[in-house]
Amino acid sequence: MTVPKTINPRSWDGKRLIGEWLVTLKVDGVRAIWDEKHGWLSRAGKELRNIPSWRPGHPRDCEVFVNSFRDTIRATRTRNCKEDTPSITQEHLFGLADLDPRLHWGRLTHPEPATIRARLRCANNLGYEGLVLRRGDLWLKIKPAETHDVPITGYVEGRGKHRGRLGFVTTDKGAVGAGFSDAERELLWAEAKAGRLVGEVIEVSFMQFTPSGHFRHPVFVRMRPDKLA
Repeated sequence: MTVPKTINPRSWDGKRLIGEWLVTLKVDGVRAIWDEKHGWLSRAGKELRNIPSWRPGHPRDCEVFVNSFRDTIRATRTRNCKEDTPSITQEHLFGLADLDPRLHWGRLTHPEPATIRARLRCANNLGYEGLVLRRGDLWLKIKPAETHDVPITGYVEGRGKHRGRLGFVTTDKGAVGAGFSDAERELLWAEAKAGRLVGEVIEVSFMQFTPSGHFRHPVFVRMRPDKLA
């Protein structure tokens, strides 16, 4: 049995592309890769639960999406399902290799940045997270704002109204203090005090990298428990 090569998309640099590109829709889910010994695993090798077992003729590399990213995380990470745990059916698996026809969105030849961004806006208006443009083994992800997944290296207690909860976290790309809700600050501070926060991965939205390789205007987007540092 031939196992498809796992390809991780790169970020688009905002420039004109040369050649013919397959345009695919990007759903805001969790990447799931079938392993004969361990079942469905995340890209980082973490166990994913409650996903229907792989069957011959079905993709072995998928994006799982159930209602929203939050519901998808709950569905794939819950060990003991409850009544309100979202259930995963075959319809919630979007094949990446082989490509699910629901994600196929035409082709572009020598696309200019304006053309790519126009196509991105259309995808966003339809409720998709973004696009992935493919040319052979080169996949480029295109989203409204640039984001980066980065492990937490440290944390600092807040001041003023945030005293007694998280102020900001540190990463090797700089500190991130904006974007956390009050509830998230309390929850993550509890995780920090329990020794479970450092090493966890967060998704950060930012304007651009500085010349020194740090985030410019970083904003916390969400935790990424499906990924390893």
